[in-house]
Amino acid sequence: MVSQRFLGAEWAAVHGPAEAAVLPGWALDRGFVGLSAGPAPRAVDWRAVRLALDDLPASITAVRAASVLEPPRPEWGSLASARSADQGTAMQRLTGAVRLAEALGCPRVLIEPGWVAPPGERGVEDLADPNAGWTPDRAAAQLARRNVGRDAGLDRVCRALFKAAKSFPGIEFCLIPGRSVLSLGDPDGLSAIFEDLPRQGLRYWHDASLAALRADLLQTPQGEWLERFSNLMVGMTLADSGGGSAYLPPGAGGVDYPLLASYRRRLDGGIPVLVELDLAVDLGEVPGIHAFLDKYAL
Repeated sequence: MVSQRFLGAEWAAVHGPAEAAVLPGWALDRGFVGLSAGPAPRAVDWRAVRLALDDLPASITAVRAASVLEPPRPEWGSLASARSADQGTAMQRLTGAVRLAEALGCPRVLIEPGWVAPPGERGVEDLADPNAGWTPDRAAAQLARRNVGRDAGLDRVCRALFKAAKSFPGIEFCLIPGRSVLSLGDPDGLSAIFEDLPRQGLRYWHDASLAALRADLLQTPQGEWLERFSNLMVGMTLADSGGGSAYLPPGAGGVDYPLLASYRRRLDGGIPVLVELDLAVDLGEVPGIHAFLDKYAL
């Protein structure tokens, strides 16, 4: 069985029609069964999208609390921050995603657990910045600086997620890998959160592009995420990475698609897959993306 294939909101908002009411139909015409929702470079009238879905065999698979294509920004706030203002900002964003999910009839919210500010200057942090001059040694040094506040940050994240799960019992919060080297969204960080909150219904949503980047720079095998969290996994973001860039068309980089396909086959009934693409990817790439993913039944 081929997983249902959805299209990321950010790319769709830029390359799709300006009229939100026709966006779901446009996605269907291009071989997708629906969209994700969340922040986008061009404003989307999600109310109009929701009304359009009533008349179409399309749906929203998940709502993102923050952009996946933009570099991490300190002003987004962080649930892991020692500053209450940063925590408050992050919780506001999370609450906004919950309200959007409720309005769209989609109970799933994707959330990155948050970053930990290192001592002194933050330094470079975006692992998907091809101009950052990343090397494995530089990435390891930044990770070591993050680790100074790791345990305290994890404690704050767990308290925030416990509160969120209690406040919004109808929402399925899905943790995702972090794009920032300062993020707690790495396998050890996510493991600690899942272990601390076993009864809050938290789930895992895999990001193949970021997993491949982290394998290159931080020596975290792509399969480690899947091995640890396959029992909690409810979806996959599919895109490629290469040359230090993320969200390239599938097949254009170093993502291990046979590995992803093998894990997907182990899950009864399959799981949704979400194609996220850098905004520079041309609309003409879509047929090739489908053809490539079809080879692996993804």
